[in-house]
Amino acid sequence: MTSYDVIMEMFNDKDEKFRTLSKIILDIEEQKDIIEWADASIDSCMWTLEEKPEIGKKDRALIVGDLRENLNKKEAAFQKLTKLKSKDLRDEMIKLNMGNSADHFLESVEDTKKKLGIDNLWKHEQNKKDAEYIKKHPEKVGTLHVTEDSLTFDFQNIKKS
Repeated sequence: MTSYDVIMEMFNDKDEKFRTLSKIILDIEEQKDIIEWADASIDSCMWTLEEKPEIGKKDRALIVGDLRENLNKKEAAFQKLTKLKSKDLRDEMIKLNMGNSADHFLESVEDTKKKLGIDNLWKHEQNKKDAEYIKKHPEKVGTLHVTEDSLTFDFQNIKKS
């Protein structure tokens, strides 16, 4: 069975053979998302500090605090990502008799994601869950107003439950 076959089977895992492997892959994807978000926030803080040297003390303190927080988040996510890749994924692959080349497997995951048009599997799963929730509970998101000429969605009129 190729890595591509394993990955495709993970998406349709009826007998839950790949349940733990899928969870590890999603955890890896989540940590990558956290790192990307932290990087974007760090860049934004740095640009603000560089482009606006006249920023007041309070604003500068808020930006520096945000910068520190995102650096800490990035470091924590990087440490968790390293453990997931070097230990958890490798151990699960050995358990499933898939060898122990986690890096090669992760490259196959990346190739498969590209073929499927998915940027981040964890975010993709979160978006599916969010879409299902919205379908089941549209009233918690806002109110749809239908007139003869238009459809509008009012996000301000959210019902509290």
